[in-house]
Amino acid sequence: MKFFLLFFLISPFLLLAEWIEPPVRSSKGYRVPTPDYVPVLPRDHGSHPEHGIEWWYWVGHLNTVDSKKHFGFQSTIFRLAGDSKKSGQSSNAHFGNQNLFLLHSALSDLEEGKYLQHERVVREGWQATASRETLQLNVGGIKVSLLEDGMGHEIITRYPGGGKLELTLHPTKPLVSFGDRGLSRKGSDPASVSWYWSYTRLQATGTLHQNGVEIPVEGTAWMDHEISSSQLGEDLAGWDWTCMQLDDGTELKAYRLRKKDGGSDPWSAVYWIDQEGKTERVYEKNFSWETLDTWTSPKTGLQYPTTVEVSVIHPTKGQEVYRLRPLLDQQEFTGNRSDNAYWEGACEVLNEKGKRIGSAYLELAGYGGGLGARLN
Repeated sequence: MKFFLLFFLISPFLLLAEWIEPPVRSSKGYRVPTPDYVPVLPRDHGSHPEHGIEWWYWVGHLNTVDSKKHFGFQSTIFRLAGDSKKSGQSSNAHFGNQNLFLLHSALSDLEEGKYLQHERVVREGWQATASRETLQLNVGGIKVSLLEDGMGHEIITRYPGGGKLELTLHPTKPLVSFGDRGLSRKGSDPASVSWYWSYTRLQATGTLHQNGVEIPVEGTAWMDHEISSSQLGEDLAGWDWTCMQLDDGTELKAYRLRKKDGGSDPWSAVYWIDQEGKTERVYEKNFSWETLDTWTSPKTGLQYPTTVEVSVIHPTKGQEVYRLRPLLDQQEFTGNRSDNAYWEGACEVLNEKGKRIGSAYLELAGYGGGLGARLN
């Protein structure tokens, strides 16, 4: 054990020795995020059109006030840049032609065992707007705006059939920046880096409008904002990712970047976020991600490792084990087409003795192939 603790104390410096400065622009001409950048709020909540890929992502666990019903939700807005030579210019006020926006929303009704999903692809301008100065998004069926206090924000997500989820979200911890020198690595390519900022614990209150009924809900959410220009290295097929919100007031983010040969990329990582929002991390050599059970989609035929165990040596606390178990099997997002499906779902977190210790969301991407080609 002392050997492991010594290794963890020196391993961040070993990784820094492998640091390669990212290029100014990607191979397609988009700006690459720069190291050592500190986000300026509220400006950096907004859009960064000079970069090729960007997304705003919310997931969370909600329950009715009487705790008789429980829901999981996902609301995601992707921005995909157009011509890199025009990516920093203002778009036409009526019908922009520089950015496409992709909307993914899903609602898991855990008591009823129902999963509702929705996808839209819209153009910048008439169909979608994203402020470059603050958190103000209006994309298809998702609308987000910063509250007057400059901290919390509101998000409205509309579902097919007239359903709607209205939430007010207040962060209980400061914004977290992940990675080395402010950059999250996604493979060996120096351009495969991102700015990755998160609110890891948001207090959520609001109303779910469902079948003509207004249902007051409350719970906890997680928000990511990620900016990049080349999201995956060429040798990567996809990723397994999770955010955990533990009952002791801490959070954990873990992801395995899957190589095409079945191995894990060295930049796969586990992050701990303590009660004050401070982070610690380890990389691929220091944790394992094991499949305990799988689920096969009756629609796409894809098999997803939906029950997993993450075993990791904390830098000072020793070995810790986190088991994720889905609260609903059918949480596969297929959208309008099924050729790039992924699994994104509400889970519970158990310790190695099987005791529940928190809630999580699990994302399993790239199992249908072609993900890297689509993002790069």
